[in-house]
Order: sequence, then C-alpha cells, then structure tokens
Amino acid sequence: MGNPADSARKIVAVSALIFGVVVGSAAVACPAPDQLRASSLDRAFTQEKFVSGMSKPLKSEGRIIANGDEIVWHMKKPFDVKTTITPDGISQSVDGKPAEASGGGSAEIGAVVAKSMAAMMRGRWSDLKTMFSVTLPSSPGEGGWLVILTPLDERLQSLLGTIAVHGCSDVSDVEIVRPDGDRESVHFDDYSR
Repeated sequence: MGNPADSARKIVAVSALIFGVVVGSAAVACPAPDQLRASSLDRAFTQEKFVSGMSKPLKSEGRIIANGDEIVWHMKKPFDVKTTITPDGISQSVDGKPAEASGGGSAEIGAVVAKSMAAMMRGRWSDLKTMFSVTLPSSPGEGGWLVILTPLDERLQSLLGTIAVHGCSDVSDVEIVRPDGDRESVHFDDYSR
C-alpha cells in the first residue's frame, strides 16, 4: 500500500482537474477566495462518505447555519442530528429531543470540522491558520478556485488528512481525504442568505 500523503495529493490533484474542466467550461470570472465576506450563513448540504470496504457511499443531507459565534450543523437525513457549537461548548439533539452537552472524541472532531466549515464559508481563511496550513490560489482565474487545507496538529492530520475547498463566488464543495484512503465530499447548495 502506498504512502497516505501521496494518495491524498493524487486525489486532490484529480479533484482539481475535474473541477477545473467542469467549472472552467463556464468561463466565469471568480473573485479570490479571500474576498468572501458572509457574516452569517444558512446553506443546505449533501454529504457523501466513501469508506473502505463499503460498496456505496454513506449519504446525508442537512443545513449548516452560522450566526455570530453559534454554528449549527443539522443533519436531517438519514437521521435527525443537530449539533450546536458555541463558545460555551458543544451540544447535540437527536430526533428533536432536548439537546445534551457532548465533548471529546468524535464530538470534538465534529466541532473542529463544523467550525472550519463555517470559517471557510465566510471567507475567513486567516481564522483557519491556527489549525491548518492554508494554501490559497495565486489568482482565482476563471471558472473557480481551489484552496487546500492541511492540519498543523499531528492528531488532526491523522484524522482529517487533506481538505480541498472548491468555489467561485462562494464555497460550493469540500473534499476531505483521510490518510487511510476514506474520503468525504460535501456539496453546498446556492446561498439562501
């Protein structure tokens, strides 16, 4: 089996090539990713997780909502799980039941991912530099841009791997390539705010 870092680079390169061909054909001038300035957001998402040993991806749908310091990652399908992140902590509500405090383990990683997604969607790349090496494109070009995030923390790197963020006038897709070869693809619908 090859080096996981090499595998991640190959997937990101192929993702960038496909994204460039598909979106590039539209020849739309895109602002630079650091020009995104959403103070709040409310976006629907579709997520697919590709896991080794599974023939089909795991699919989910929901919304990400961020206002001020509160971030809500609400998966609605196939299960109703609402994760709320505030400066006071993380809570989860399952199937509309009262929210319960959560922390550590997967909730901690989930909070990092949700906070990172909110910062990405708002164009706050500098906020991410405490946790990630952020590679912005030298120029956005026509048809889209690609920003690469690599976790600085070794533990986070072993869990998340490399994150590729695609967009034009806003973030449209995020691809997370884990060191073990598993990956997640999140597509965001057009802005609703």
